This record gives sequence, structure tokens and C-alpha cells, in this order.
Amino acid sequence: MQPLKSVDSILWTKLKLGDLDSFNELYDKYIDDLFLFGRQYTQDTGYIKDCIHDLFLDIYKYRKKLSDVDNVKYYLFTSLKRKINKKYKSKIKLFSSEDKKDDIVSVYQSAEDAIIEKENFSEITTKLSDALTSLSNRQRRGVLLKFNEEKSYEEIASILGISIESVRTLIYRAMKKMRNEIEVK
Repeated sequence: MQPLKSVDSILWTKLKLGDLDSFNELYDKYIDDLFLFGRQYTQDTGYIKDCIHDLFLDIYKYRKKLSDVDNVKYYLFTSLKRKINKKYKSKIKLFSSEDKKDDIVSVYQSAEDAIIEKENFSEITTKLSDALTSLSNRQRRGVLLKFNEEKSYEEIASILGISIESVRTLIYRAMKKMRNEIEVK
């Protein structure tokens, strides 16, 4: 008897057959997690976004050649890490031998460091998620607009239909509440 396929595995199989809805569903499901994961390797958010988009473009482009995957999330994270490292390797080659070696930061880590970092990331993500759920809907919306969508206070005020000062207060209180939630746990 074969084990039941996960939802992700089913979406992956459909994606391989060219189903755009499955592709979009996987993208929507993992885009935020992949972005946070990429932040472990670089703080260049534009670069992370480029790597994620390149990854999904490659997946769709080469979908017919993809093999079946048991753990889609692991596959995506590993592929993103490889893309980030590959681009950094090519950037490092651009330095001449006359450049100071201290200026080049190694992108390699020991396996132990990677495991510890992954556990820390998982713990932080859980705490942050719990803290976000403790916020009111309006506070959560304000925080997401400010930090995920990088909207200005003026834009957030327009979207939420409140004054700029109210937005500042809303985000300040939301951040204070999240800090308190994280410190308690």
C-alpha cells in the first residue's frame, strides 16, 4: 500500500503537468517563508527576491524535466540556498587578487552552524507568528503594510482611512505588544 501524497506533492505533480493554478498556489504558500529563509544568507532583500523569482521561473520553465519530490518545502529551500550561493560565488570571482581577502565574506558554513541557525530561525519564526496573531486585525494590517509592503505612513493612513498620527500610534503599539509577547515566551 502506497502512502498518501501530501497536498504539496499533489500540487507539484500538477505543476509538472503545466497546471498554472498549482504553480501559483505553491508560490503563494512559500513566498514569505522563502524570503525569511533567504535573509539568513544575505540582508540584500532585492537580491533575495530576484533569487526567489529566478527559482520559480526555472521550476516552471523546466517543469517537464522535474522529478517527483516528497518534501516540496525542503526542495524549494535547498534550491533557493543553492541559487543564493551560486550568485555569490560568481560575484566573488569578480574581485581581483589584489583586493583585501577580509573584504570577501565566505558564504559557506559548517553543517553544525547551519543546523543551529535553522533551529534558531524556526524558533524566531514561531515567536513572531504567535506575536502577530496576538494583534488586532487593524494592527496586523498596519504592521504588514509597513514592514512587508514597505508602505509609508501616509500610504497606510490612506489605505486604512485614518490619520498619519493614528497610523504611527497604531504601529508603535503593535510593535510594543509584539515585543512583550516575544519576551514572555
